[in-house]
Amino acid sequence: KNFYKSYLKFKGDHLPFVTAKMAVSKDFFTNNKKKKWITNIFSRSRVHLLRGKHDCILTSARTIIKDNPRFTCRICGLEKNSPPLIVLDKNLMIPLSSKIIISARKNQTIIFFNKINEKKIKILKKLKVKIIRVPLSKDGDFNLKTILKKIKFLGFSRIFLESGLNLTTSFLKMSLID
Repeated sequence: KNFYKSYLKFKGDHLPFVTAKMAVSKDFFTNNKKKKWITNIFSRSRVHLLRGKHDCILTSARTIIKDNPRFTCRICGLEKNSPPLIVLDKNLMIPLSSKIIISARKNQTIIFFNKINEKKIKILKKLKVKIIRVPLSKDGDFNLKTILKKIKFLGFSRIFLESGLNLTTSFLKMSLID
């Protein structure tokens, strides 16, 4: 039953299975003001392994802007297991020079957005980034359940949430993390 948990949820529920990655220091912070890692080499390696075991990675534009991550599986022999990346970017603020946009031709990248920016949309499409416009809720944010349903419709059943405090907190408050 535990082995098939994500499969059973995907088949029976209307939402995909969500795993969240969180790193929290002893003093309950999620990052270090001195720009030092709060994790060690072993836990960072584990993250690469977890990436390779999921159908996609979900993050926010804010995380991309702040950290400029690669979001790939960088374990020897598992490099080809890097899952597609899905970014929530309601205003299309993601820098075109970010690592994930530069590598979008090699690693499938999908951006959910709301605000139209014709010039940027044209560039992103040329770079092989799939963009999906989604309406915002009354409070001006994405409806996360709607986003998850759309992700499931795209064929992803196991999502690895790698985001900052705001998006992770939203997922926790809505009980969307399995």
